[in-house]
Amino acid sequence: MRFYINKSQYILTEEGIDLSIPIITGESNVNAWYCPPVSIEPVINDQFIGDVNRGGAVNFRNIKLNPHGNGTHTECVGHISKEDYTINQCLKEFHFYAKVISIKPSEFWNEEFQENDQIIDRHQIEDATKNWSGEKTLIIRTLENNSTKIHQQYSNSNPTYLTKGAIDLINQLKVDHLMVDVPSLDRELDNGLLIAHKAFWNYPENPQTHKTISELLYVPNILKDGTYIIQIQIMSIESDASPSKIMAHIIHQD
Repeated sequence: MRFYINKSQYILTEEGIDLSIPIITGESNVNAWYCPPVSIEPVINDQFIGDVNRGGAVNFRNIKLNPHGNGTHTECVGHISKEDYTINQCLKEFHFYAKVISIKPSEFWNEEFQENDQIIDRHQIEDATKNWSGEKTLIIRTLENNSTKIHQQYSNSNPTYLTKGAIDLINQLKVDHLMVDVPSLDRELDNGLLIAHKAFWNYPENPQTHKTISELLYVPNILKDGTYIIQIQIMSIESDASPSKIMAHIIHQD
């Protein structure tokens, strides 16, 4: 179906490209932050079996996961705040213009942790957004990009993160929804500073409750760098974060 954005631009609703990682049970699910694997198991008691293949009338399963560590998720400032902000309260719009950019992280010797870090810094964001046209969403794809990201075990691997300078520029671009294909904007071990998260949300000085961060996406190579319409789908859950489905749509012109 054609869905018109304006008089001349439209998307085809049946041609969405999924940028989220499917959540599956077991060890091959993407994982970060030392979380237990996802568990999807039937409810079983003396009177009931929630598994058709084991004699039950229906499949009736409990799902146990951590949104931050077990897959693609969208979070609000409640992730780092003392105040009880929830993603269900903060995210009120779901369709946006989005710019996809691809960046190869650069290497940085971290003197404090005596380790080589992979970072995305200000000048890389600057180079990749030279044709910025006011999109409210920025999607960062890290290079090299391949489907191993769907099953990556990130814990204790010091994944790529964004510097404060990169976030400052992103804020200057007036980005409201920042999306990355890594576990976090911040370093895995940073002594709890969360510099990038706090800078993006301007917390605690002036919390930007309408802004969101989505992490652990997988942006397939079929989606070229450029501008798209994206849709953020979340659960109606009163928590700081929700598992999310991020759909990208190519913009067509009459």
